[in-house]
Amino acid sequence: GSAATLTFFGICYWLIPALTGRKLLSNFLALAQAWTWFFGMLFFANAYHTLGLYFSAPRRTMLGETPYKIAEWDPMLLESLLGVALLFISATLFFLVIFGTLVNRKSDKPVTMPVAEPLDLTPSPAWLDNWVPWLGGAIGLILLSYGPMLYQLIRDMQPVISNGFQVWPQ
Repeated sequence: GSAATLTFFGICYWLIPALTGRKLLSNFLALAQAWTWFFGMLFFANAYHTLGLYFSAPRRTMLGETPYKIAEWDPMLLESLLGVALLFISATLFFLVIFGTLVNRKSDKPVTMPVAEPLDLTPSPAWLDNWVPWLGGAIGLILLSYGPMLYQLIRDMQPVISNGFQVWPQ
């Protein structure tokens, strides 16, 4: 949620002005948006990590409305509320900066896109330009990672015999 999202925000703040030739609406607002997102995720994640690790609260539930909610959860739920409020403000700032950039005036400076130069001018081996070794390596790593676990799950699998159950009485 945070590292990848902040990376996408930064790429948007660089790429959209570069592609449209327009000036970024405000560097200050863009930085404020990124820091607001950072602190929002900090409060939000800390609250739910604390609830899960110290109070065994389940994940992905509406904790404030659960019948098993205990009073010790309230400070962490308030902390998560603060985090969500900061994330909402940050998302609003992001869309404001992007929309403002799209309708902003054209930049006076020409846009230059960086180009990477190779360190070594010798060509790479031809077999590296083929998809087969890369896909084979990826499949091999996936099988190496998940294979033992999947083997054990399939080996120890019990037949599923259930008559079902009724969630709500009729």
